[in-house]
Amino acid sequence: KLFSEQDSSQFFAPVASTIRGAGRALMAPRGPTQQREPWRGVNLGGWLLLEPGPSAALFRRHARDGAEAKALLCEWSLMEVLRKKDAVHELREHRETHITRRDFEKIKRCGLNAVRLPIGYWVVLGPCAGEPYEGPALEYVDRAVAWAEELGLQVLLDLHGCPGGESGDAPCGRHQRPVGKWHWSDWNFPTSLRALRVLAERYKGRPAVTGIGVCNEPSPNVPLDKLCHYYDRAVAAVRDAGMSADQATVVLPAFQRPLHEVAQMWDGMTQGLHANVCFDLHYYHCFGEAWNRMTLAQSLREAEYHSQELRRFPAVVSEWSNALGGVAQLGPLEDSQKRALFGATQLAAYKNASHGWFFWTWQDAAGIEWDFQQSHDEGSLREMPQRLPSWSGSGEDPLEEILNPSPSEPDVCFGDHVFLRSFRGTYLDVEGTTVRARWANRGAWQRVQICHPHACAVGDKRRAVNNGDVVRVLAHTGNFLAVNGEELSTCAPNESLAIAEFIVHVKRTGSGLRHRSAVFLQSRVTECVLDCNLGDDTVRARWKDFGEWQGFAVEKDVGKEVAPQPKPMLNLEALFKGAPKEQPAQSNNLQMKRPLADANENQEPKTRRVQRCQASSPAPRRGKAASSSASAQMNRAADEVLLSTPPPAPTKWLAQDLISPPKPRRLSGFGLAAPPPPMPEFGGK
Repeated sequence: KLFSEQDSSQFFAPVASTIRGAGRALMAPRGPTQQREPWRGVNLGGWLLLEPGPSAALFRRHARDGAEAKALLCEWSLMEVLRKKDAVHELREHRETHITRRDFEKIKRCGLNAVRLPIGYWVVLGPCAGEPYEGPALEYVDRAVAWAEELGLQVLLDLHGCPGGESGDAPCGRHQRPVGKWHWSDWNFPTSLRALRVLAERYKGRPAVTGIGVCNEPSPNVPLDKLCHYYDRAVAAVRDAGMSADQATVVLPAFQRPLHEVAQMWDGMTQGLHANVCFDLHYYHCFGEAWNRMTLAQSLREAEYHSQELRRFPAVVSEWSNALGGVAQLGPLEDSQKRALFGATQLAAYKNASHGWFFWTWQDAAGIEWDFQQSHDEGSLREMPQRLPSWSGSGEDPLEEILNPSPSEPDVCFGDHVFLRSFRGTYLDVEGTTVRARWANRGAWQRVQICHPHACAVGDKRRAVNNGDVVRVLAHTGNFLAVNGEELSTCAPNESLAIAEFIVHVKRTGSGLRHRSAVFLQSRVTECVLDCNLGDDTVRARWKDFGEWQGFAVEKDVGKEVAPQPKPMLNLEALFKGAPKEQPAQSNNLQMKRPLADANENQEPKTRRVQRCQASSPAPRRGKAASSSASAQMNRAADEVLLSTPPPAPTKWLAQDLISPPKPRRLSGFGLAAPPPPMPEFGGK
């Protein structure tokens, strides 16, 4: 521990117990800085706090084998290696070259107005005793501020790594495992405040410095009252050091916590004491099962829903990317089209953030989705003034059909080949006699055939499968899925097939089975419903419930027929001009009908950015309501050119381009005749 329990109790004074209700203004107006443009910027990740994605070259140079590469997940572990090799000079070379004035000039040319500068506390104060970090190194912060002032950019100084760590994850500088090794009391709050005072004293009065972040992605294990008490003292420390509310916004992270709860606690504790503060949100749509199971349409809707949260509270979206979850990466649209649509939707939503946004990050080896320069050059970060088609939340979202048209025959008939997508977003697969749901892509090892119990191989003259029908499910191995106790395995066609029969329950009662329908498969023998186990990805039949977590989305295999063709009207210009009329519900996706309870609450730390658990594509990495004048200014900026460099030709990308059959997706080198090898777990950012 970096300070004793007695020190901790003295640091945390009793907090106000009265928490006023949400639904009103929670903070004082932004003050004199309100005339300044909201931030539209990019993070300079990997410069003054090393992370494997943006600092990839340095990490790769010292990861010679698989075991060592897996161990190098953070600056702490890399610095241990550098000190062991007497190669600390490489860190100094990295700091000299990773970000230069030329980068700031390019940032300005891209139409951005700000940078967020992640800083480890050791850059400010030097490392604590026994730590491998190298510092202090404030001369690099000095350079960044000077360059910004010369070019007319704003700077948000972010204390990205606090002494002791605000979490046990790599973004704060040290990746600590197993879970539980780090405890929230390890976070040295007094020394964190000292680092903030040094920054505030050094950069007070500097016109480019318009914000200071008090920490980054604090663990949800930190009690909320303790966290808000630290925030209270942090704001006071910054102001007492001379960085006034007229100059800079103090940024308070709400990471992995419901924002309204943080706002309530903060408001009840401070009673409106502090001016010009805002909350910090990280909107990532690719970490965790809630995001990995969403379709592209659902991911776009969630991005759209963020605007509702942003209108309620003073906030900056200080980290976001163009990375999508596993299921959202599927479908006929090209990857570049998905990124462009996703980027445009996010930009439209984040315009509602009172204090703006910052993309993560300026350069990142984890992929184009995380690299601003590549995304800008591709043209996938351009605003569109139109909106998504409206949807009431009932029936199937019309956006699903627009982005991923149904096959020519959407009804699922006996004899059809389908894929079964679990609630987790992974598809059922069969390897030997083991049935699991491991990957968010579709291959031959995941394709199954819906068979009539009395016409096992050829179906029953193409009759549609209806709610309540009994079916057998034939795997690519030539065997049928079968329930044995709680386990789901396979059995040969010549065996007793009673254990291989399932009752189909279509979620929309009284309907037939269609492409994208949500279904439950109930064993006729045990009456238990199939489900995908969270721990080991196995599919079992354990309970007689019919919960969302037991559902499967049925997706027809169109590989054996002419690919579906979008209607000529379904180009993306028409899509955004206004909402086509909602179609009657024809199927019922395994999709959320409303926003996540709190999108910010479901985020995971940036630790999980380098390796992704999808085999279908390259692994991607990782307030106050604005015044009417500021909003108008933001809207005018959107109508002009946000990112001034034009994208490469063609400048338009249309869904009508898909009138030609879409190209088949490559399955990352895996053959279609056999399952792929086990996928890696999430790695460092």
